[in-house]
Amino acid sequence: MASRSTSFLALISGRRKGLPYDLIRAGLASLSLIYRFTIALRNAYYDIFRSKQRNVGCPVISIGNITVGGTGKTPLAVRIAGDLIERGRKVAILTRGYKGGQNRDGRGHESDEALVLQQRCPKASVVIDPDRIAGGRRARAQGADVLLLDDGFQHRRLARDLDIVLIDATAPFGYGWMLPRGLLREPLKSLRRADVIVLTRSDLVDASSRRLMLAQVNRTSGGKPVVHAVHRIVGFMDIAGEAIPVEGAGAMRAVVFAGIANFDSFRRSVEETGVEIVAAYEYPDHHDYTSEEITALGDVAVTLEANVILTTEKDAVKLTGRWKEEGCRLLVLRLEIEFDEAGDKILSDMMDDTLESGGRCTPTSGD
Repeated sequence: MASRSTSFLALISGRRKGLPYDLIRAGLASLSLIYRFTIALRNAYYDIFRSKQRNVGCPVISIGNITVGGTGKTPLAVRIAGDLIERGRKVAILTRGYKGGQNRDGRGHESDEALVLQQRCPKASVVIDPDRIAGGRRARAQGADVLLLDDGFQHRRLARDLDIVLIDATAPFGYGWMLPRGLLREPLKSLRRADVIVLTRSDLVDASSRRLMLAQVNRTSGGKPVVHAVHRIVGFMDIAGEAIPVEGAGAMRAVVFAGIANFDSFRRSVEETGVEIVAAYEYPDHHDYTSEEITALGDVAVTLEANVILTTEKDAVKLTGRWKEEGCRLLVLRLEIEFDEAGDKILSDMMDDTLESGGRCTPTSGD
């Protein structure tokens, strides 16, 4: 199943050929110029009027990116939150939440990322608020002494002490255009605001591509430190929470599905564990699954004689209580982010410096 996001990527990447597609790309390029001008004005405002940034009286570590789509922010947030908790800090993760209200089945829901963070970081508080300042102040009132700002690079109103920016090595620069012609949320030169750049999925590109990518990152960021990261599937878990070691993957004949931004990387990660994929279904990012779609996935698994159905944590949290236990077993991939020894030291030293400095300890007034 090809999602709308796949069709859009085929358009903006240039894979779709012909005059009609060229005209559409030209129209999108015009809109990109408007978007670029708007972003430039916003950034100039905060660069000139730094006093407009608000702080909440404790260290703030931001995790963000410069492109739309999945770069690995959630697993990195889980990793850093765990490191901070091991240091004895009271951590709050601030997230705006993807959307509120109800889904197509009439059920209320929270952001899927927020639900994953709550499950993976039980010792941290997760504060959902589109207003990051209000969320930060609420977290402070509840006792947090360090804040982790999820998807925070573009949210400049909240001052931060450490800016971590992720770049997905498999799709690093948004096809060279800002939204909507490409996937860039900001110009590449915005990387100069970062304190450190994390190159995720760096093992999925060849050495030559990686060298060219690093050279461009170095030019545009002004030589900011770069940390290489890889995503590792460390095991599986069923919908009830029972853990299954990754060593059992070779016996799995699976239907896989997900509603995430980088479905191809997800599928490749599954294949690398030794799972035999008999069918793969891609849904739009943040997809709300209907009862009919859930039933259809189970039916496909029976027809193709699959013994498991695999998905991501982000998708699974929306299926809790809805998956029929008597059907094909639904398993969730447990994904973690790993750094090499040099990268581990860079991030650890930066976090130590941030915590030792005490953050911005004098909150400003106003909004």
